[in-house]
Amino acid sequence: MIRSLINIALSWQMLLLVLLSVVLVQVDCFAISDMKIAITSSESVRKFYESIPYPSSFDKPIQLTTGDDFKMVFVINDKQTQKGVQPHQAFLTLTSEKSGNQIPIIIRVRESGKAKVELDMKSAPNELLSSPGNYSLDLIIGTFSHKDPLKYHIGTLDVDVPVMSSGPSPVVYGPKPEIHHIFRPDEKLPPIWLSYSFVAIVVMPWLFLIGAWTYIGVNVSLLARAPESALMSLLFLSSILAIEVVFYNYWTHLNIFQTLSFLTGLSIVAFITGQKALSDVQKWRSLGLR
Repeated sequence: MIRSLINIALSWQMLLLVLLSVVLVQVDCFAISDMKIAITSSESVRKFYESIPYPSSFDKPIQLTTGDDFKMVFVINDKQTQKGVQPHQAFLTLTSEKSGNQIPIIIRVRESGKAKVELDMKSAPNELLSSPGNYSLDLIIGTFSHKDPLKYHIGTLDVDVPVMSSGPSPVVYGPKPEIHHIFRPDEKLPPIWLSYSFVAIVVMPWLFLIGAWTYIGVNVSLLARAPESALMSLLFLSSILAIEVVFYNYWTHLNIFQTLSFLTGLSIVAFITGQKALSDVQKWRSLGLR
């Protein structure tokens, strides 16, 4: 009885271990193809060019010195459909074997799955230039549609550059120099005599109109017999005068948008009332009335 219980307990332990091992196994959902790595010197001379099949790794470290340009191209495929995919995240990480610091480099991936990453030693991160040595070169890919990310160890990168001097690091976040705003000076007004000259030019037609009415005489009896015509004539003259008042206010305090809104309404009134007033005057002249 005791032996049977022990056998049952052992069988359950074995089953749990098998299930746990299945859970812990990570199945890659991505596949890498057509991976090529090239290193070009500052004189545009190709120092290294190799293609590597996934999931193999380089046996020897890849040499990278001052002025070199590191380029890597590859294609990301779905492991089941073998079609190109564009993941949400793709990084190339450089992990220092001496300090353990990681330097991530973002990879540009197209919708077809074609990816390209470049590391120019002329503009390399300060963490890389200040700590030369061996770096583990790893590719990390993840996306929301696949629960298991991909971590692919490509090889070792041997960075051989002069050690940067440990001077004071530049201030990235700090107070900026004060910005002094310079406003444009106010526009100078024209001479007073020029302003009065334009006032006289504007007022002159009204003086001429009043003088002409005084000379030829104004027959207001016709307006008394036609109240509608009298109202239209009064509205027409008032609208003309109001337009000139608007221009004066534009010169003193109104802006262009306010002026245009007032002029639009007054122009419509002046057009309608003026057309009616001039039609009545033409009708009276045809009847021999003045």
